Amino acid sequence: MCLVPLILSVAGCSDSSDERLAAFAQQSMTEQRKQNERLADQSQAVVAESHQLAEAAKELVKSDAEARRELIAAQAEITSQLNEQQSVIYSGHDQLEQDRRDIASQRHRDPIIATVIQNLGLTIACVLPLVVAVFVIRQMQSQEPDHAAVAEMLVLELTSDEPRLLPGPMTRRPASDHDDEETNHALFSGDSTDDVEPPR
Repeated sequence: MCLVPLILSVAGCSDSSDERLAAFAQQSMTEQRKQNERLADQSQAVVAESHQLAEAAKELVKSDAEARRELIAAQAEITSQLNEQQSVIYSGHDQLEQDRRDIASQRHRDPIIATVIQNLGLTIACVLPLVVAVFVIRQMQSQEPDHAAVAEMLVLELTSDEPRLLPGPMTRRPASDHDDEETNHALFSGDSTDDVEPPR
């Protein structure tokens, strides 16, 4: 009689333990499912953040590449402008140097040219009387009376203290008609003009 309540109590305890175990298992499964869901959500969030980071890194690389291209283009443009400015400066410097050389050469050449012209003028002035003298001597040696008379007249004119053909402005005085007639007669007749007395 005493065994029946004991068996019933053991059976009742066994049923309650199974229920508690089943409830614990159900609760554990629920918590595990929630934990798995949280892990899945976290994984998705990590994947989304990783994707965003990848996109941001891609944009950063793209921006960096664009900035590098712009920097290289700006440096190339600045270098080209500097080269052009240096070329203009060098060209201007070369032109100034050439002008300086031309001016120095002209300053060195002008006195030489002036000296040559002066010496040439003096030479012509010195040689011209000799040429006239040679011409007069040749005319005096000529057999033609007119040429000899003209040559003798030029000799008298060059050696006279008071020339009549080319007198000075202060020494010239009017010649008489008689003297002019004698001179013209001597020239045209071919006679010597030594006998013709020059006017006083």
